[in-house]
Amino acid sequence: MQAPSPYRFLERFKKLSPTVLNDDQAFYFSQYLIEIALLDASLLKYRASEIAAASLILASRALKKPTQTWNREMERTSGITEESLRPVVEDVRSFVVEVNPKFLTTLKYKFSKAEFMEVASIPFKF
Repeated sequence: MQAPSPYRFLERFKKLSPTVLNDDQAFYFSQYLIEIALLDASLLKYRASEIAAASLILASRALKKPTQTWNREMERTSGITEESLRPVVEDVRSFVVEVNPKFLTTLKYKFSKAEFMEVASIPFKF
């Protein structure tokens, strides 16, 4: 038996969040952030759902989405409050911003493709 990955939670959150419901760029950027976060063993202290939620919030900030990503419906459905996500969001943000670029070569290549809407070119400004 295996626990669900952050990606599976992101797929579920996509259906619930007004920010990424019909926005593939936000979804792929969130996925990119998740895959970067999985490179840091210290982030394993968080649940997969928390990593997915934090990545979604950071993607929304970077893409300057006008709506609130983690709304009451998201809290009700997931059982995760925005307040409880603050340390997770900060830890993911810190790692993504500070990670050595040489470790991201493969991920940058993958997410630079048109099928992922070239989200690797989006700066990490959260």
